[in-house]
Amino acid sequence: MDLNIWTKRYFDENSKIEWPCPSCNTSSLNLIKEKLHHEETASSKKFRSENEDWEIEWIQLVFNGQLTCKNCGEVVFFTGTGNPEHTGYYDQVLDEYNDQYTNFFTPTFFQPLIKLFNIPDKCSEELLMEIENSFKLFWCDLPSCANKIRISLEILMNEQGVKKFEIRGGKRVPISLHKRIENYNHSEIKDLLLAIKWIGNTGSHIGDIETIDILEAYRLLEFSLNKIYNDEIKELKKITKEINKRKGTRKRE
Repeated sequence: MDLNIWTKRYFDENSKIEWPCPSCNTSSLNLIKEKLHHEETASSKKFRSENEDWEIEWIQLVFNGQLTCKNCGEVVFFTGTGNPEHTGYYDQVLDEYNDQYTNFFTPTFFQPLIKLFNIPDKCSEELLMEIENSFKLFWCDLPSCANKIRISLEILMNEQGVKKFEIRGGKRVPISLHKRIENYNHSEIKDLLLAIKWIGNTGSHIGDIETIDILEAYRLLEFSLNKIYNDEIKELKKITKEINKRKGTRKRE
């Protein structure tokens, strides 16, 4: 997962789009300039008319647009917000200052969704959907995105067979996610999952969370899922155990 791609959430009409295609996963998305439409919001117009000291950078825009993949032909529609920023520069050749503004846009929704990392094929449909729901929220609601990531850990623990309840005082009591992760028998990634949980807690309960926090959680989650579902050593150990148990070749389906 390349964090640099995702830390830059904005673009202008001349930007090179680096987000991966939802279908072929290549960085081949191309912005269709003639289909990028934007308008100033009503509240922005009202504020402009009521303030004498108004400046152009205060304009608030909404936009919709289209991306097309040059590799597979996938079409992606997206929407979001924007505003003009001063991009003037001094031309040393002409010895003059060029005063100009450029509209920059920040997406809030993609259809089909943009995947921030590749989820292993062996993940269950439930876990896949929860992580993909977090991808949708990454663009518009970081605290809710963090909460979805935390929920994905609950699902992961369920699927890994980690106990959800314990008997305490004769009653069936839920086990906290923190304790469930500590009880998980995959020692190599236990600390990684706890770190993801803390980020999820911050988003869920405090709400003070930044883009880089979510990206770090995704980076840890991507590594953890690959260790669980794509770990070649784990697969080889399983094969070895089955052969030794049967004292011969493995049973095939």
